[in-house]
Amino acid sequence: MKRSERNQYQLAVAAFAVCVVLGLHSAQAQPPSFTEAMMTAAERSHYERTSTFNEVIEVLDALDSETDLMYRETLLLTREGRDVPIVVLANPAVSSPAQAEASGKPVIYIQANIHGGEVEGKEASLIAMRDILFGDKQHLLDNQILIFVPIYNADGNDALRENSRPNQELSPVMTGVRTAHGYDLNRDGMIVEAEETEALFSNVIQRWDPDLLVDLHTTNGTWHGNSLTYAPSYATAGDASTSKYTSEVMLPALKQSVKEKYNLDFDWYGGYDYRSWPPTELRTYHHAPRYLTNYMGLRNRMAILSETFSHDRFYKRVHTANVFVEEILEYTHRHGMTIQQINREADRRVAAASMGRQNGVQFSMVPREEPLDLLTYRYIPYQKPDGSTDFVRSAELVTIEGVLNYNRFEARKTALVPSSYIFSAAFSGLAAKLKAHGIRVETLKADTAFSGQQFLVHEVGKRTTVQNGHINSLLSGEFVDTTKTFSRGEYVVSMDGPLANLIFYLLEPESDDGFAYWNLFDAFLEEELSLSESAEYPIFKAL
Repeated sequence: MKRSERNQYQLAVAAFAVCVVLGLHSAQAQPPSFTEAMMTAAERSHYERTSTFNEVIEVLDALDSETDLMYRETLLLTREGRDVPIVVLANPAVSSPAQAEASGKPVIYIQANIHGGEVEGKEASLIAMRDILFGDKQHLLDNQILIFVPIYNADGNDALRENSRPNQELSPVMTGVRTAHGYDLNRDGMIVEAEETEALFSNVIQRWDPDLLVDLHTTNGTWHGNSLTYAPSYATAGDASTSKYTSEVMLPALKQSVKEKYNLDFDWYGGYDYRSWPPTELRTYHHAPRYLTNYMGLRNRMAILSETFSHDRFYKRVHTANVFVEEILEYTHRHGMTIQQINREADRRVAAASMGRQNGVQFSMVPREEPLDLLTYRYIPYQKPDGSTDFVRSAELVTIEGVLNYNRFEARKTALVPSSYIFSAAFSGLAAKLKAHGIRVETLKADTAFSGQQFLVHEVGKRTTVQNGHINSLLSGEFVDTTKTFSRGEYVVSMDGPLANLIFYLLEPESDDGFAYWNLFDAFLEEELSLSESAEYPIFKAL
């Protein structure tokens, strides 16, 4: 709010507090209420519908007009012409990353609606911003800088249609679609093909360097018994400290606080097979950094995936997402400096790590040491006329004890970490892809000989499914020790910085989510293999 209005508000709050102490509860003693323009479309429709892009902007405009603690930037202008906002909340206000860095405060980034039909986080983000600016959460700006992108997939959000989310119970009837023009934005973290991903990386991740990313989703239909499930950024090739703190310290604390304050059950994200009742395993989603929460771990930053329960009523899903957002921010309000310190220490460790160590390029899902007590709806087996067994879900909630919690990953294939990667000047597209991640790409100043490893590709294997227009590739072959001379002007990517683990995962030939997996070298390799039994992978590992 404007300074004069904020002073009036603070006086009103103080007067209200005095009245409460004296037992006076007259209407005149109440603090100022929100204006109608600050209410979301979901709230004003009694949760019968969700906000369009323009309605999100209207709420932001209403908030912005009454405060000097909000700064807005543009994430991108979408293909359909929507100017997607980045909202920065801080006290005192900040209007640049330089100011944020000078403040010393941790930066927390919350995004919603990456899947256009999963609308709960969008509404919850607007409510959280209103609570922070004008409600009972103003203290959250004392020592942290908060960045919101409440409507990340703006075009998908406004592609409204009936039953685009058939597993979401009863309301809203009209929601957007999952994708942006047919493209799943939460599978683009490595290859960076969507305009939204390019904008996110350049205008948020690299520009503001958030210490924590929170990505708000809604599940696709599993009948567990929790109001919300969560996951950390899964530790793969990245420094494990950020994921470990999130999974072992932060998320358990959040689970406890929401249970105590709101009597809501939150737990690990995952699915299970009810046809083998009772379930013995809960399995999470894929570890790959194409998912943005996992991607953050390769940048030595923390991330949380949030999934509201699709079978709850819409109002409860919004409430649950809002509770989680605000409890996360209460946690970072208390522990933000610890989060910041863990991230910076990971930066230093990765930058100082010596070459020659082994790091993972392919991973397997394994159970955590502690089993899970799974809260779920009970399934009842019955015999069909043909003698087979099927199941019907009951309305009874039960707790299944001792369920294996597959929410961890271990490397099943590793590779040697080099001092640098070198590749031909002909691969300028590869250099551009690396730069999209904020990775420094240099060129040789003179012809230079390097000792290292060359990967010889014997086969370009293909997956059987299509993902964002790709039939992904898995290379098979072998490394050989050799010496190669590269010419002046050819590209060099050094491994002496904090993004070394990200570089490694992107450039390794056998990585299960790197550039080779996303077909960046298929045309080159397939042409070479048509002439010979093996082809040189176009990136050399210098040791």
